[in-house]
Amino acid sequence: MKGLSSIATITTLVTIGATLSIDVNAEASIKLAASQIAKGLYVYHDPTSTAGQFTQPQPWFWWMSGSAWNGLLDYTVYTGDPTYQSDILYALGKNVGPKYDFVPPEQASWEANDDQAYWVYNALTAMEYNFEPLPCNKSGTAVAGECANSWLAIGTNAFEDFVRRWNADSGTCGGGLKWQYDPSANGYHYKNSVTNGGFFQTAARLARYTGNQTFADWAVKIYDWSVSIGLVTSEYRVFDGAGDENNANCSVLDQTQWSYNIATYLHGAAHMYAFTEGDSVWESRVQRLVATAKSTFFGPTANSTGVMYEQNCELDNKCNVDQMSFKASLSRWLGKTAVLVPSVSETILGLLKSSAKGAASSCSEHANSTCGMKWYIGGFDGQSNFGAQLSALETVQSLLVTKAPRLAVADS
Repeated sequence: MKGLSSIATITTLVTIGATLSIDVNAEASIKLAASQIAKGLYVYHDPTSTAGQFTQPQPWFWWMSGSAWNGLLDYTVYTGDPTYQSDILYALGKNVGPKYDFVPPEQASWEANDDQAYWVYNALTAMEYNFEPLPCNKSGTAVAGECANSWLAIGTNAFEDFVRRWNADSGTCGGGLKWQYDPSANGYHYKNSVTNGGFFQTAARLARYTGNQTFADWAVKIYDWSVSIGLVTSEYRVFDGAGDENNANCSVLDQTQWSYNIATYLHGAAHMYAFTEGDSVWESRVQRLVATAKSTFFGPTANSTGVMYEQNCELDNKCNVDQMSFKASLSRWLGKTAVLVPSVSETILGLLKSSAKGAASSCSEHANSTCGMKWYIGGFDGQSNFGAQLSALETVQSLLVTKAPRLAVADS
């Protein structure tokens, strides 16, 4: 296929044939492009779906619906466009569950720890941006006037779920959350990065928002454990996971690297940098994670420097639907990290600009609202699905993150 000519250095305004145009230095242009891509994502919306109000294929990618709502929540905050706001609140209220922790009964035979985390990120994002709350339920609250289903309460409830499960799972590997919390589920004997990174990020974001040392202590504990067993390496590569069955004790690592794994740890580390008010250890970790993400997930070809790709499956067209969505997590959390840690901002925004140009060049179907997977070939690659669309949306709209409201802290 024909590649873009030095996509990282091509002119700011990209119009390739009938593809989506974007000026990555113009806020109005970015918002317009994001709006068009969001329309393409919303083609999958189905309010009757029990897979998170989006049409989903089998296997049951409920977690990906959670990620998509987070993408649309980001879109709403970054652009000020309220088009999807009521549907976001409906979906979050529908899936939050009776204990307000995103463990709904409808997902009892499907949900794993990482699935829950991807829905919890919505509550944390809403909390950080002072997003419209769910209708207040004051029953069962310890403090008069507080809502049992506030964004902070939901995030805290999920954090406590993870603490209980960590303690129950600590008989192997010296700690760590299992991928599955149902002992009968396939994957119960696997402790993976997206799960433990999700717990780490949840704890770190709650620590920064509340100033509560307990959350911070757990974040440190999870990160240190991840390093101790080799999920996060000395080169800041983030491997997929390790098994604990039959006394394996996480001694054999699956060294596959996915973009959403490193992104999960990166954003948690960024919040710890903010919580510690600029601690050099956390800053160094953020810098090293960004550098590794850059060297691993950007630049698939010599003439596409700075363009994001899923290195484990994209070049040979082997990514499945959920793997096609992983770049959404990397873009989302790179952008938010750029705001929290100034020393990496220039590098991150440069990568996002190059990738957003490429992503826009892949959007050519259905009035330029449908985007492809490969952002370095100069057009639509014929691969269109929910995951690819979400990745393009988050990459483009993350260019607006520096214009977004400042992240809130408790009582702000």
